[in-house]
Amino acid sequence: MSLSLLTSDFRLRRCATARPIRAAIAAAFSSARELFRRSGLSFCSQSTVTIMLSTSHKSSRHAATFAALLAVFVVQGVFAATLTPPLSDAEKIQALIRTVEARKDLQFIRLDTAHSSREAANVLRIKLAFAGDRVKTVDDFIDHVATATQSGKPYYVRYPDGTEVTSAEFLRQELKRIEHPPAAKRAIKR
Repeated sequence: MSLSLLTSDFRLRRCATARPIRAAIAAAFSSARELFRRSGLSFCSQSTVTIMLSTSHKSSRHAATFAALLAVFVVQGVFAATLTPPLSDAEKIQALIRTVEARKDLQFIRLDTAHSSREAANVLRIKLAFAGDRVKTVDDFIDHVATATQSGKPYYVRYPDGTEVTSAEFLRQELKRIEHPPAAKRAIKR
């Protein structure tokens, strides 16, 4: 999923209150830009909204103040919505199993026999259920459930090009992707 936040560059014209409002908006967008940069999200100013203020119209000043506050709350709201809490170990385990199931391009080798992604995911679910409380962390799952048969024979993953890696190596790589998705996937495109 990707997110691109479009912001407005406010240009305020000739008014005694224009400077403080312009400064507030500029500070809000500057802060948002910095927060987005730190978190790897895309932040680009692509449109301009002109707010004309008149010293004789209180409603213009109120509208500008409202627009400035609205902009600050929208930026904060969108930024807060893009932050997700870290996954629990149980959620990471389920995400790994879903990843295995979704990788239809791979073969999963168990006891020298190639299995489909769906079969491999079902075996992992059964072994996880059988392990019960002995699996407390995602590392427990990888080390004790998802890497070898009960006799200790390792599982392998075969890529379409014929390359084989241990299931432990494959799952640890996938776990990294789950825990640290690329910035492009965290940012929402327009």
